[in-house]
Amino acid sequence: MKKILALAATLLLIHSSQVLAGSTRTVYEKDIDANYIELKVWKGYGLTINLMSTGEIIKQVWIGDPTRFAFSSNGDLCPKDGDESDCTGAKATVLFLRQIKPIRFPALTSSTDGSTQITVLTNQKQYQFKLTPATGEPSYTSLVIKPDEKKPKPLLVSREQTQSTGVKKPAASEEVIVPKIQNVVIVRSTSRSVPSGSIQRNDANAVVAGLAVANRDGQIKSGSTTWNKVQDAIRLLRQGKSREEAISRSGISKAVFNQLIEWGKTP
Repeated sequence: MKKILALAATLLLIHSSQVLAGSTRTVYEKDIDANYIELKVWKGYGLTINLMSTGEIIKQVWIGDPTRFAFSSNGDLCPKDGDESDCTGAKATVLFLRQIKPIRFPALTSSTDGSTQITVLTNQKQYQFKLTPATGEPSYTSLVIKPDEKKPKPLLVSREQTQSTGVKKPAASEEVIVPKIQNVVIVRSTSRSVPSGSIQRNDANAVVAGLAVANRDGQIKSGSTTWNKVQDAIRLLRQGKSREEAISRSGISKAVFNQLIEWGKTP
Protein backbone atom coordinates (compact mmCIF):
# COMPACT_ATOMS: atom_id res chain seq x y z
CA MET A 1 0.00 0.00 0.00
CA LYS A 2 1.36 3.39 -0.97
CA LYS A 3 2.32 5.90 1.66
CA ILE A 4 0.01 8.75 0.86
CA LEU A 5 0.14 10.92 3.94
CA ALA A 6 2.69 13.05 5.73
CA LEU A 7 1.33 14.51 8.95
CA ALA A 8 2.73 17.28 11.10
CA ALA A 9 1.85 16.84 14.80
CA THR A 10 2.13 19.96 16.95
CA LEU A 11 2.93 18.67 20.41
CA LEU A 12 3.61 21.27 23.07
CA LEU A 13 6.90 19.83 24.22
CA ILE A 14 8.52 23.01 25.51
CA HIS A 15 5.10 24.03 26.83
CA SER A 16 5.57 21.18 29.27
CA SER A 17 6.80 21.64 32.78
CA GLN A 18 10.31 20.69 32.22
CA VAL A 19 12.99 20.66 29.51
CA LEU A 20 16.50 19.31 29.60
CA ALA A 21 19.27 21.40 28.05
CA GLY A 22 22.70 20.00 28.77
CA SER A 23 23.10 19.98 32.57
CA THR A 24 20.31 22.51 33.12
CA ARG A 25 16.67 21.70 33.76
CA THR A 26 14.23 24.53 33.02
CA VAL A 27 10.72 24.98 34.38
CA TYR A 28 8.22 27.83 34.20
CA GLU A 29 6.34 29.45 37.07
CA LYS A 30 2.81 28.28 36.28
CA ASP A 31 4.02 24.75 35.60
CA ILE A 32 5.40 24.58 39.15
CA ASP A 33 2.07 25.82 40.49
CA ALA A 34 0.26 23.01 38.65
CA ASN A 35 2.74 20.16 39.27
CA TYR A 36 4.62 18.75 42.24
CA ILE A 37 8.09 18.47 40.69
CA GLU A 38 10.64 15.91 41.80
CA LEU A 39 14.28 17.00 41.90
CA LYS A 40 17.22 14.64 42.13
CA VAL A 41 20.34 15.70 44.00
CA TRP A 42 23.33 13.65 42.86
CA LYS A 43 25.97 12.63 45.36
CA GLY A 44 29.15 14.68 44.91
CA TYR A 45 27.52 17.14 42.48
CA GLY A 46 24.66 18.95 44.19
CA LEU A 47 21.91 21.03 42.62
CA THR A 48 21.27 24.76 42.24
CA ILE A 49 17.78 26.30 42.16
CA ASN A 50 18.06 29.55 40.22
CA LEU A 51 15.38 32.27 40.51
CA MET A 52 17.30 35.09 38.82
CA SER A 53 15.07 35.13 35.73
CA THR A 54 11.89 35.69 37.77
CA GLY A 55 13.29 38.61 39.73
CA GLU A 56 12.20 37.01 43.01
CA ILE A 57 14.10 37.20 46.28
CA ILE A 58 14.34 34.10 48.47
CA LYS A 59 13.20 34.83 52.03
CA GLN A 60 13.11 31.45 53.76
CA VAL A 61 13.91 27.80 53.00
CA TRP A 62 12.66 24.74 54.89
CA ILE A 63 13.64 21.10 54.39
CA GLY A 64 11.24 18.53 55.83
CA ASP A 65 13.94 15.95 56.56
CA PRO A 66 17.32 17.68 57.03
CA THR A 67 19.20 14.45 57.77
CA ARG A 68 20.45 13.96 54.18
CA PHE A 69 20.47 17.40 52.55
CA ALA A 70 22.03 20.78 53.30
CA PHE A 71 21.70 24.09 51.49
CA SER A 72 23.43 27.43 51.12
CA SER A 73 22.53 30.56 49.15
CA ASN A 74 24.19 33.37 47.23
CA GLY A 75 22.82 36.00 49.60
CA ASP A 76 21.15 36.57 52.93
CA LEU A 77 17.80 35.06 53.88
CA CYS A 78 15.32 36.62 56.29
CA PRO A 79 16.28 36.16 59.94
CA LYS A 80 14.11 33.52 61.58
CA ASP A 81 13.46 35.71 64.60
CA GLY A 82 12.62 38.81 62.58
CA ASP A 83 9.38 40.67 63.25
CA GLU A 84 8.82 41.98 59.73
CA SER A 85 6.77 39.71 57.46
CA ASP A 86 8.55 41.02 54.37
CA CYS A 87 12.10 41.63 55.52
CA THR A 88 14.37 43.89 53.50
CA GLY A 89 17.58 42.02 54.31
CA ALA A 90 16.94 39.06 52.03
CA LYS A 91 19.10 39.16 48.88
CA ALA A 92 19.36 35.51 47.83
CA THR A 93 18.32 34.46 44.32
CA VAL A 94 20.07 31.06 44.03
CA LEU A 95 20.08 28.05 46.34
CA PHE A 96 22.70 25.30 46.34
CA LEU A 97 21.60 21.88 47.62
CA ARG A 98 23.92 18.99 48.33
CA GLN A 99 23.80 15.54 49.82
CA ILE A 100 25.43 15.01 53.20
CA LYS A 101 26.23 11.92 55.21
CA PRO A 102 23.04 11.01 57.10
CA ILE A 103 22.79 12.71 60.47
CA ARG A 104 20.63 11.37 63.28
CA PHE A 105 18.60 14.01 65.10
CA PRO A 106 17.00 12.60 68.26
CA ALA A 107 13.90 14.76 67.99
CA LEU A 108 13.33 14.36 64.21
CA THR A 109 11.93 11.58 62.10
CA SER A 110 13.38 10.70 58.70
CA SER A 111 11.89 9.25 55.52
CA THR A 112 12.44 5.59 54.68
CA ASP A 113 13.78 6.19 51.14
CA GLY A 114 15.81 9.34 51.84
CA SER A 115 13.48 11.65 49.92
CA THR A 116 11.94 14.74 51.47
CA GLN A 117 10.23 18.03 50.66
CA ILE A 118 11.84 21.45 50.33
CA THR A 119 9.81 24.65 50.61
CA VAL A 120 11.20 27.87 49.13
CA LEU A 121 9.43 31.06 50.20
CA THR A 122 10.10 34.15 48.06
CA ASN A 123 8.82 37.72 48.20
CA GLN A 124 6.15 36.71 45.65
CA LYS A 125 5.15 33.08 46.20
CA GLN A 126 5.91 29.70 47.68
CA TYR A 127 7.57 26.81 45.81
CA GLN A 128 7.57 23.17 46.88
CA PHE A 129 9.69 20.37 45.46
CA LYS A 130 10.39 16.75 46.31
CA LEU A 131 14.09 16.04 46.84
CA THR A 132 15.44 12.58 46.08
CA PRO A 133 19.06 11.52 46.63
CA ALA A 134 20.79 10.01 43.58
CA THR A 135 24.18 8.54 42.70
CA GLY A 136 26.18 8.22 39.50
CA GLU A 137 26.37 10.66 36.58
CA PRO A 138 23.83 13.48 36.94
CA SER A 139 21.27 14.26 34.27
CA TYR A 140 21.21 17.90 35.44
CA THR A 141 22.92 19.96 38.13
CA SER A 142 20.89 23.15 37.87
CA LEU A 143 17.17 23.98 37.96
CA VAL A 144 16.32 27.33 36.36
CA ILE A 145 12.89 28.82 37.05
CA LYS A 146 11.74 31.26 34.36
CA PRO A 147 8.68 33.49 33.97
CA ASP A 148 5.95 32.19 31.67
CA GLU A 149 6.44 34.95 29.11
CA LYS A 150 9.87 33.47 28.28
CA LYS A 151 8.39 30.11 27.32
CA PRO A 152 9.50 29.15 23.77
CA LYS A 153 7.06 28.41 20.98
CA PRO A 154 6.02 24.77 20.46
CA LEU A 155 8.25 22.46 18.45
CA LEU A 156 6.90 21.06 15.21
CA VAL A 157 7.46 17.35 14.86
CA SER A 158 6.38 15.07 12.04
CA ARG A 159 5.33 11.45 11.82
CA GLU A 160 4.31 9.17 9.03
CA GLN A 161 0.86 7.65 9.17
CA THR A 162 -0.33 4.91 6.87
CA GLN A 163 -3.89 4.49 5.65
CA SER A 164 -6.20 2.71 8.10
CA THR A 165 -8.68 0.20 6.67
CA GLY A 166 -12.24 1.46 6.65
CA VAL A 167 -11.31 5.05 7.51
CA LYS A 168 -12.28 7.74 5.07
CA LYS A 169 -9.35 9.71 3.71
CA PRO A 170 -9.65 13.47 4.29
CA ALA A 171 -9.00 15.89 1.48
CA ALA A 172 -5.56 17.48 1.19
CA SER A 173 -6.73 20.73 2.75
CA GLU A 174 -8.69 19.20 5.62
CA GLU A 175 -7.64 19.57 9.21
CA VAL A 176 -7.57 16.36 11.21
CA ILE A 177 -8.13 16.74 14.96
CA VAL A 178 -7.27 13.88 17.30
CA PRO A 179 -10.12 13.71 19.87
CA LYS A 180 -9.64 13.45 23.63
CA ILE A 181 -5.91 14.23 23.45
CA GLN A 182 -4.77 17.42 25.12
CA ASN A 183 -2.20 19.65 23.44
CA VAL A 184 -2.09 17.60 20.22
CA VAL A 185 -3.30 19.00 16.90
CA ILE A 186 -2.63 17.14 13.65
CA VAL A 187 -2.67 19.24 10.49
CA ARG A 188 -2.93 17.77 7.01
CA SER A 189 0.16 18.32 4.86
CA THR A 190 -0.07 19.06 1.13
CA SER A 191 3.18 17.22 0.51
CA ARG A 192 3.17 13.53 -0.42
CA SER A 193 6.80 12.95 0.45
CA VAL A 194 7.98 11.97 3.90
CA PRO A 195 10.77 14.24 5.20
CA SER A 196 14.07 12.41 5.59
CA GLY A 197 15.66 12.33 9.02
CA SER A 198 17.97 10.44 11.31
CA ILE A 199 17.07 7.33 13.26
CA GLN A 200 16.84 9.42 16.42
CA ARG A 201 14.39 11.83 14.78
CA ASN A 202 12.22 8.94 13.59
CA ASP A 203 12.31 7.50 17.11
CA ALA A 204 11.31 10.88 18.53
CA ASN A 205 8.35 11.08 16.18
CA ALA A 206 7.32 7.55 17.10
CA VAL A 207 7.42 8.44 20.80
CA VAL A 208 5.30 11.54 20.09
CA ALA A 209 2.69 9.39 18.34
CA GLY A 210 2.84 6.78 21.10
CA LEU A 211 2.37 9.44 23.77
CA ALA A 212 -0.72 10.68 21.94
CA VAL A 213 -2.15 7.14 22.03
CA ALA A 214 -1.32 6.73 25.72
CA ASN A 215 -2.89 10.09 26.54
CA ARG A 216 -6.01 9.30 24.55
CA ASP A 217 -6.45 6.01 26.37
CA GLY A 218 -5.90 7.66 29.75
CA GLN A 219 -2.69 5.77 30.52
CA ILE A 220 -0.42 8.84 30.65
CA LYS A 221 -2.05 12.07 31.78
CA SER A 222 -0.93 15.44 30.45
CA GLY A 223 1.34 17.20 32.96
CA SER A 224 2.09 14.06 34.97
CA THR A 225 5.62 13.06 35.94
CA THR A 226 5.69 10.34 33.28
CA TRP A 227 4.36 12.78 30.66
CA ASN A 228 7.19 15.20 31.43
CA LYS A 229 9.83 12.48 31.34
CA VAL A 230 8.56 11.31 27.95
CA GLN A 231 8.82 14.84 26.57
CA ASP A 232 12.38 15.13 27.92
CA ALA A 233 13.22 11.89 26.11
CA ILE A 234 11.69 13.21 22.88
CA ARG A 235 13.77 16.37 23.03
CA LEU A 236 16.96 14.40 23.68
CA LEU A 237 16.24 12.16 20.70
CA ARG A 238 15.68 15.20 18.50
CA GLN A 239 19.06 16.49 19.67
CA GLY A 240 20.63 13.34 18.23
CA LYS A 241 20.97 11.34 21.45
CA SER A 242 20.69 7.55 21.35
CA ARG A 243 17.74 5.67 22.79
CA GLU A 244 19.84 4.54 25.74
CA GLU A 245 21.00 8.07 26.57
CA ALA A 246 17.49 9.50 26.15
CA ILE A 247 16.14 6.90 28.57
CA SER A 248 18.94 7.44 31.09
CA ARG A 249 18.90 11.24 31.09
CA SER A 250 15.12 11.66 31.08
CA GLY A 251 14.57 9.08 33.82
CA ILE A 252 11.77 7.37 31.89
CA SER A 253 11.20 3.65 32.38
CA LYS A 254 12.73 1.60 29.56
CA ALA A 255 9.56 -0.49 29.37
CA VAL A 256 7.38 2.62 28.97
CA PHE A 257 9.74 4.08 26.36
CA ASN A 258 9.72 0.88 24.28
CA GLN A 259 5.95 0.60 24.53
CA LEU A 260 5.51 4.17 23.25
CA ILE A 261 7.87 3.42 20.35
CA GLU A 262 5.81 0.35 19.49
CA TRP A 263 2.50 2.21 19.66
CA GLY A 264 3.90 5.11 17.65
CA LYS A 265 5.11 2.87 14.82
CA THR A 266 1.93 0.82 14.63
CA PRO A 267 -0.19 1.85 11.64
